[in-house]
Order: sequence, then structure tokens, then C-alpha cells
Amino acid sequence: MIKKRRYSVIAVLAAVMIAITGCQSRTSSPEPSSSEPSSSSSSSEPEDTRPPYLFVNPLDPAGIIVPGIRPEQVETYDFTGRVTESRTINTDVGAHLFIPDTRIDEPILTSSQYSNGMEGLQAIYDQTYNRLNWRRESTGYGGYGVAYLHNRANINSRAELSPNLVIFGHNTGMPYGQTYNASIPVKDLPDGAMFAQLYKFLDEEFATNHPYLFFSTEKENYIYQIFAVYWTEAYSNPPYWSSGISQSDALKVAQSAQERSQWIYDDVKLQDGDRYLTLSTCTYSITTNLHAAESYRFVVQGRLLPENARLSPTAKITKNPSPKQPQV
Repeated sequence: MIKKRRYSVIAVLAAVMIAITGCQSRTSSPEPSSSEPSSSSSSSEPEDTRPPYLFVNPLDPAGIIVPGIRPEQVETYDFTGRVTESRTINTDVGAHLFIPDTRIDEPILTSSQYSNGMEGLQAIYDQTYNRLNWRRESTGYGGYGVAYLHNRANINSRAELSPNLVIFGHNTGMPYGQTYNASIPVKDLPDGAMFAQLYKFLDEEFATNHPYLFFSTEKENYIYQIFAVYWTEAYSNPPYWSSGISQSDALKVAQSAQERSQWIYDDVKLQDGDRYLTLSTCTYSITTNLHAAESYRFVVQGRLLPENARLSPTAKITKNPSPKQPQV
């Protein structure tokens, strides 16, 4: 059962000064090939310097608020009980992600095996190579599968949260409910399944009216304020896709994200010590060639708010006139 809380906040009259991949590979046939990520388990590269090969295309606190004219209400959510309930079905569930007015209302898997080699393949595919959902049920060949955290993510407590908490989810490139069909051109569809819903944030009205990401564990609920919506190369330095990076590198990733963002979030100012939530999926906007598409991602990032932060019902955004583009 979801428990809802309402916080009364004040409309902002002055500027608020506020301190915040991807799909698994789609294969062209049900049989693993030599290019499948299972071979990555033998790589000699350290984990925190290489991307998870399974994925080929997946305020300062509270800030300063000036009293306004009319009260607003921002709805928040308690999914701690939902996480506990989901764990009775799959003990690898460790969290829940919710984005209002999208289909992203999903248990998130946290087992380290989901980002690594052959064990990862066996955990997220059935014996006929169909993707499994969080209940370990088949979603069909090229189906929407499951969302899960990078294998170095730490969600033990608020104090221990990874500086860059990364969740990977699928964008199948197909209409909602459609499994892979070679005769249908792949596209980034905001009404598609799983993390294809992130493309809703390219709409200015939607982005303005949806400033937060809601993330819960069994112990606590967290709210992240969105500050970047962007395309990037799959191989970035520092690695945006890793939950094993340092606090300073997480800040560098966030600053780079702002340069790339389609929107400038004027009410968010990044600071040392910030912690971030990074949602990564694949993209077909740069190229629809499935092999070439492995080199790019679409990402939405948010900055962790303090436990009792006052919330604004909207984000203050402007169009970025020259976002940094991925190298093609």
C-alpha cells in the first residue's frame, strides 16, 4: 500500500538558490554471439573504469525560499512497504523507482550479478534468451525486461548512498506492448515501455511540471531534484554509468551533464558533497543502426534533497541554446 504525504510549500517570488545505462544489448538472434557481454567477465580492466557491457543502449539542502502569495501542495510518496512486499517475490529487489505521470513505477533489482558477465545474462534472460522482468517472468524476445542498479551501488542508508546512484532500464525502441520486430523501425517513443518513458522529459511542459524522481528502499524514501536531461557517449570519463566513482568525480559527471542538458534548470545549483541519481537508457535518436547505437545513451539525472526539503510544484527551466552533443 502506498502511503501519501502532502507538504505545503510557498510559491516562489525570488530566485531559488539551490545546491544534482541503458538497455541491455538487443541481439539480432536468440543465440548469444561472440560480441555478447558475457565475454566481458574475463576483461582485465578494473570494474570502475569500464562500462557494464550488458547495456548497449539502456537544494544546497532546501535552498532559500522567499514567502509567496499562495500555497501549493506537492505530493510525496512512501514506497518502503512496497519494496518489502516485492522482496517476497524476488529477494533481489532492493528499491523502488517512481516518476509521476509515467509508467515508471518499478521495483529495482540490486543484486551485483545483474551487471556482470554470464551470471548477469542468466539472471535477466530465460533459457530461450527472452528478457525477464523483476518477477522473473519472460517479457518476450527483445521485451522490456527489468530495471536495476549498477553493481557498485550502495543504498544501505542515507549517509551511505553512492555519490552517483545509477539505474539502468530498457528502451526497446518499439511501441508499448510490442516485442522486437525487425520490420518495425526502432524509435525513441515517450509512450514506450520501461525507460523509454524518460523521453517525456524532452517536452518542456512535462519537464516543468515534473521536477522530482522518487526513490525508495525498505528503510527510507528519497527525493531527487532533476537537473539534467541529455544524450551522451556510452564511454564517458569519468564514467557517468558507474556507482563506484568518487564524490569529486560524481560532481564532474553532474557538471558535464548540465553542459549537455536539453534544459537549463535555473533552480538547481550543484555543490561539493551532492549525491545523484542517474537513470540511463538506450537511444535511437542519434542512429537507428543497432550496432552503432551501442555507443550512445539517454540520461536523466537528479540531485538528492535533504530529508525535510521544501518542494516546489514546478521546475524553473529554460531551453539550453547549445547543449554539448555526443561525438558521433
